Amino acid sequence: MTARTRLITWGAVVAVIGGAVVVLYFFQPWRRCDYEDTSAGCAMLPHDAAAMFVAAMVFVVGTTVVAAGLLTRRSRS
Repeated sequence: MTARTRLITWGAVVAVIGGAVVVLYFFQPWRRCDYEDTSAGCAMLPHDAAAMFVAAMVFVVGTTVVAAGLLTRRSRS
């Protein structure tokens, strides 16, 4: 496995995990509130917002690593 393939693979894995966590925290299926009939309409707590921000940054890092892997030259061996 070349370094380019490892960059693309690990970057994609990290980006997918980060993106899944962002979507999970956006919809908040565990949240219940009296003033809204769907969980997505409930206000986000500060700790949830911090976790979503970290997951968004992990997604950005993952996509950056994938881009770096795609932009590296293939070896001639």
